Amino acid sequence: MKNQTLTGLFMLSLVLVVLSAGSASANKNTFGVAWNISLPIGDASDHTSGLQFRGASMEWRNFYTRDMAYGINASWDVFTESFEGTFEGDNFALTGKSWRYLNAVPIYASWHKYSGGDKRDKRPFYGINAGTAYIHRRTEVGVWQQNQDNWHLAIAPEVGMRMPWDSFVGWASLRYNYAFSAGDVDSQQWLEFRIGFGMD
Repeated sequence: MKNQTLTGLFMLSLVLVVLSAGSASANKNTFGVAWNISLPIGDASDHTSGLQFRGASMEWRNFYTRDMAYGINASWDVFTESFEGTFEGDNFALTGKSWRYLNAVPIYASWHKYSGGDKRDKRPFYGINAGTAYIHRRTEVGVWQQNQDNWHLAIAPEVGMRMPWDSFVGWASLRYNYAFSAGDVDSQQWLEFRIGFGMD
């Protein structure tokens, strides 16, 4: 899938988050965006490896009690790597400079539990995200290209810290994404360190 389609998918997720944010009472909602620093692990690290800095996410949460919230969120994490060597396919081998790309777009429903004081205090939280993840993997060697793309069922446990400032809110969290195997692609896993800021 081309980058334009991924952008469209991410923008559709943004529209869904904004519409959902408007459906509940304003004093119970938080809405924000975050920068994702990601690290592929497991099978994902076999395709691309190392710390990656090209990721973003958006999130809406509704506090239905003082210390519990449900919501929806969407992310887009981009992993890239290049190296010199030999790439082996089913019935061939190519030697040269290779580029590998992995785009992961998880869309989750979420539930989180908060500890500590009231809404205006710093509060640690933990929670679970569950939904689907679109994963597109591409390998390029010269003019040859191999693409794999699938929708995966996915879950993502998360821990973090909420840090309110006046009418704004900041947060930092660590999320472990696990996308179950789908089609001819094995399970994909990656860690996200998210630094976010939004309206409270």
